[in-house]
Amino acid sequence: MDTIILAGGKSSRMGQNKALLPLGNERVIDRLINEFSPITRRMFLVSNHPSEYQSININILTDEPEFKGQGPLAGMEIGLKNATSQECLIIACDMPFASKQVGKWLIDELTNGNFDAVIPVSEGRIHPLFGAYHKKIQPIIRTCLLDQKRRMTDLIDQLNVKLVEQNDAPEYLQNIWGTCFWNMNTMDDYQKALKHLGGHNDF
Repeated sequence: MDTIILAGGKSSRMGQNKALLPLGNERVIDRLINEFSPITRRMFLVSNHPSEYQSININILTDEPEFKGQGPLAGMEIGLKNATSQECLIIACDMPFASKQVGKWLIDELTNGNFDAVIPVSEGRIHPLFGAYHKKIQPIIRTCLLDQKRRMTDLIDQLNVKLVEQNDAPEYLQNIWGTCFWNMNTMDDYQKALKHLGGHNDF
């Protein structure tokens, strides 16, 4: 499997690049790379600000010029286009506590079934930006972008998707399921993330 990390750059709600914020003794992006490297054949980072990541030993991609800045679908398109594995894990950098155990299970569900994607559900919400996707859907994403359909739901509606909820997951994933899909979008969220690292469960 390959892992594709989507790092969008400066966040309007955060006021800065959330991927570069420190969490403990490492940055968010370093945390994700270190977490998923052990289960990954090749790892890609998609960003339209590649100079911010030059110190990181990772394959850096930018959106296709015609799709630049068109959101996560553009990042998924270039990531899957360059992937060398048929099964790929997509992770947004605003999920600092994404777990390789959950990611590996999502990939296994994709591999063992005849699906285009396996997307988790937590607390009634789907989380397509921490999901397992087949490389073959890249042309579908490209068509969505060419048709100005830039929402994740525009893509999902065209795929054979398996949605998985917490009670579908193995017992060893139950305790980390909710935290795994928590999004860090604001400075208040960032403070919660720091407290979580300190042993407080404030999510």
